[in-house]
Amino acid sequence: MNWISGFLLQPMVLVGLGGAIGSVARYGMGLLLLQISMATQMPLATTIVNISGSFALGCLAGSSSDRSQPFYLFLAVGCCGGFTTFSTFSLEMVEHLQQGRLGVALLECMANVALGAGALYVGLALTK
Repeated sequence: MNWISGFLLQPMVLVGLGGAIGSVARYGMGLLLLQISMATQMPLATTIVNISGSFALGCLAGSSSDRSQPFYLFLAVGCCGGFTTFSTFSLEMVEHLQQGRLGVALLECMANVALGAGALYVGLALTK
């Protein structure tokens, strides 16, 4: 293995490259669906990204027994993570439910949604 392939297979590099691709794909999806979203007054791009990113991460997580493998780091953590963090949130919620931790799942759901929206509101208020 030469130094280039050794460098490219470093976990941080894999996640970073995947994240860049996922972020660009997210932006592209927003541009692609902008006209439809404006016409319907619904954030369709966000909804489609969250659902498709969750589906993709579910497929990747379900087919990977070792989440430290390069393909998983690049595609699941990087691409899906850059595309939408909602997919990671969804995976964590389902894993809590599968492990019988309903309380943890509900707490995480409430914390992410309510506290996330609250933090955003405070940030907006502080900067206006």
